[in-house]
Amino acid sequence: MILTVTANPAVDAAYFVDEFTMGEVHRPIRTVITAGGKGLNVSRVASILGESVTAMGFLGGSNGEFIKSEVSRLGIKGVFTEVSGETRRNIDIVDSCGRVGEILEAGPEISDEEKERFLVSFGEEVKKCDIVCISGSLPRGLDGSFYVELIRLAKGNGKKVILDTSGKALEDGMKAEPFMIKPNLDELKKLFENDFKTDSEIKDALKSMYDRGIELPFVTLGGDGAMLFDGDKFYKFTIPHVDIKNTVGSGDSTVGGIATGLDRGMSFVDAVKLGMACGIANTQFDQTGTVSRELVEKFYKEIKIREA
Repeated sequence: MILTVTANPAVDAAYFVDEFTMGEVHRPIRTVITAGGKGLNVSRVASILGESVTAMGFLGGSNGEFIKSEVSRLGIKGVFTEVSGETRRNIDIVDSCGRVGEILEAGPEISDEEKERFLVSFGEEVKKCDIVCISGSLPRGLDGSFYVELIRLAKGNGKKVILDTSGKALEDGMKAEPFMIKPNLDELKKLFENDFKTDSEIKDALKSMYDRGIELPFVTLGGDGAMLFDGDKFYKFTIPHVDIKNTVGSGDSTVGGIATGLDRGMSFVDAVKLGMACGIANTQFDQTGTVSRELVEKFYKEIKIREA
């Protein structure tokens, strides 16, 4: 079973337009509204692949009620902590070339009492799962120590933790030595303050993360695929070219696929390959964090892996 944590969930509204120009009125070709936030995208993808998933997070107000109903409709178990503030909305504007502009609200401020109620629930639910995915930004009222606490609770119960966040939250979370992290290239550059012009430099960064206690460091490289270090060998993943509809949620879909592979006992390399296939499949859908089993199987066969 997979447990996901979305500390700062959102109602995601994606507006698809031919072109977007500031100062002009736009009428979307279509609009897609979903229960969003990185961990909920992970939940959706793992569920589509047939996994049992429990989704946790903080929810409040009418937006929170919408997310709860959507999670239930998808057949995902939701164990959410009610908060007094209103859950945020995120707005994505996607043009005909697949370029995305994002407006991300901050979300509610979490009180100490709400945090403690969440930790009690997390302590109960983590015992029932095998893989824990902690994803996304932190709402106001919480800092990186919250992720540290969650990771240590999960590891104390013998669970593998995938941490997918950025900035200070990633730096802090790494101190608790999660099983896996998944920065993209831009996040890796900020983490190491390096431009990473060569594969050799990326390999050095992966080795550095492994030496800091990350058992499976992994970096996504956009159209150039991804790179993984398993403590013994470096692997380079090359992906097929596809026409992209929407890239939003592809990183989360990758995590959903990796978590699924790990939960099924696949090798680390094959689990990452499954995750990559999910990330590519997500680009073929308007809805954030969505795949089909048929496309995942297709792209899984097309991804190439070599030792780097």
